[in-house]
Order: sequence, then C-alpha cells, then structure tokens
Amino acid sequence: MGAGAIPLSIEKILKERLKKKFSLKVYLADTSYDGEGKIDVSFHGGNPVFSPPKQMVLNYKLGTLNATQFHKEYRAFLENSFIQHQYTWDRILESGKIVLVCSCNGVDKQCHRQAFIKFLKLFGAVFKGTLR
Repeated sequence: MGAGAIPLSIEKILKERLKKKFSLKVYLADTSYDGEGKIDVSFHGGNPVFSPPKQMVLNYKLGTLNATQFHKEYRAFLENSFIQHQYTWDRILESGKIVLVCSCNGVDKQCHRQAFIKFLKLFGAVFKGTLR
C-alpha cells in the first residue's frame, strides 16, 4: 500500500455509508459569522475533525504540495475522519444546515472549504452560496 492509500476496510465502510443521502444545505461565511450551524474549519483553531492537519497546510504554503496534491491529501483526511468520527459526522449531515468558516475568508477554489463541500456533496449535500 502506497503513502496516503486508504486501507480497504475504510474504503469499504465509506462506500457503504455513502449509500445514505442527507438533506444538507451548505453555506460559506467569514469568521465573523456567529449564527446557527457554524463550523470552523480554519487551520488555526478550527474543529480538528474537519480542519486540515497543520503539517498539510504548512507543506502547501511552503510549496512542497501543489493545490491538486493538497486537495487529494485533504480528501483522504476527510475520508479517514469520516470513519473515525462517525458520530460527529452524522450530527452535521443530519443537521440540515451548516455554515463553513475559515480564517482565510477566501471564497475561491484555493480555500480547502471547496474540497470539503465537494466531499459533502457525496452524501447529498447542496452548496447554497456565501452568507453576507
């Protein structure tokens, strides 16, 4: 198994859990948002279940990971997190609405929240836009 490969058991569990679809609306907001459904996925102080590991972000900022590699590693992190923290994931998937905030406050494709949204879409989530 190569570096970053997901053990078969995790792939199997993930595939099984992907069969269930959720009615989840996903929004983005800047860090000043303090309303319902806020999930901080920032590199600095965000929820560790969803935030990319510090080393991964540092490698990206230092240029040892390009954007494609970063998104691939972050996706693997989310898959692992999904299995390890099933209760937390189930809570957000069943919540109906989440608002992702990040210290970068970026809304473009450079912010890892875009990769997070793409992952959530596998479970039926719908991206609804940015809250102002």
